[in-house]
Amino acid sequence: MTARPAAGFGERLRALRLRRGLAQKDLAGPGVSTSYVSRLESGERAPSPQVVAHLAATLGVEPAELVGRAPAVEQRQALLWCEAVLAHRDGETSRAVTLLDELGSVAEEPMFGWSVRWTRAALLARGQEPEQLIVATEELLDAWSPGAAVDALVEVMRAAALRQLGRTAEAVHAVRTAVALTEDPQDALTAATHLRCLVALCSELARAARLAEAEEAVQQLGAALRDAEPDRVAVSGWWVKAQVEDRLGRRAEASRSIVTAQRLLDAVDVEPQFRHRVSLAAVAIGLRAEHPEVAELTAVLNNVAATVAPRSQLAAQVDALRGELALRVGDARAAWELAERALAMGALDHEDELRCRVLLVRAAVELADAERLLAARSQLADLLERLGSVSIDPALWRNVAQLALRAVVPGRRD
Repeated sequence: MTARPAAGFGERLRALRLRRGLAQKDLAGPGVSTSYVSRLESGERAPSPQVVAHLAATLGVEPAELVGRAPAVEQRQALLWCEAVLAHRDGETSRAVTLLDELGSVAEEPMFGWSVRWTRAALLARGQEPEQLIVATEELLDAWSPGAAVDALVEVMRAAALRQLGRTAEAVHAVRTAVALTEDPQDALTAATHLRCLVALCSELARAARLAEAEEAVQQLGAALRDAEPDRVAVSGWWVKAQVEDRLGRRAEASRSIVTAQRLLDAVDVEPQFRHRVSLAAVAIGLRAEHPEVAELTAVLNNVAATVAPRSQLAAQVDALRGELALRVGDARAAWELAERALAMGALDHEDELRCRVLLVRAAVELADAERLLAARSQLADLLERLGSVSIDPALWRNVAQLALRAVVPGRRD
């Protein structure tokens, strides 16, 4: 016999439907109309045992999973665990300890089996094994869940792994699901999760060059940021907002957003590397201004260079940006040398490497050096071939690369 649905049946039904990528009409059947499904999800109607059995079969779950609802206290415990692990990952040790102290005083079974699976997935997210991470997150989504907001965090991790594998459309779908699962947050912790999901959505849409959708999403992000607490997620939100606005050609708005991110950093306890990454993002945006503040940007780059490890990714990014700045002020030779030095460190990710390869082509053109241009174009073509389906904002960076491939030395023909 099917149990009587507990309070929150509609919320659980909607979460399961969204997790499987189904519309309300997909749950319709004999005696179950689309409008009836809508009323079930809104809580206006309570289902009969026969309807529960139909819905459970359509969703591929046991009726007990559909009619039950994890108590709010269990979802809070799960979110405490999630945020503690994320804080540890992000270098916010004191916050992680505080969250775990609170969790330790209230957590009971069946949380711990789920918590072990979550922790394993979070650790996999720090590595370079996206296939393993996808398996781990799908195991979490298919098993008992403390609540929809926690499922949203799992979807965000799954999206990152899908993007690494070049499965861009699936990554965007995963973060859209995450945002939908956290709509209308009821407390500060769930609101923070919703903000995290919006940040991920804007980032994935921008990387996928789906700029029209990114423009809409960044408006949602801006509204959420207005009420956000000053923490690392809020800084990331303003940072991502700036990047999307920059790609949309809204230079003034991008500048204001990245300045806000930098200002919030003064009130947030984060590791130096995160601060440096925000600073370098500000330099990259500043370089695209019509009249960049050369002295100010140089000072920022010098400050970062003085405090990062030699031959690290940050050190390579500093040299790459110094090369961009050199080209802006007309020193093509310095631009060439700095781009080569950045690449020689072997620490750049695909997108930054592509920037440097394009910079080498542009510098060779400015130098009117046919030999360098030939070499730079050949290396750029090899990189594009090697990248294949890797998602690195294809509409932007590949277009830039194609323009560079067509470049010729003034006065010569290819």
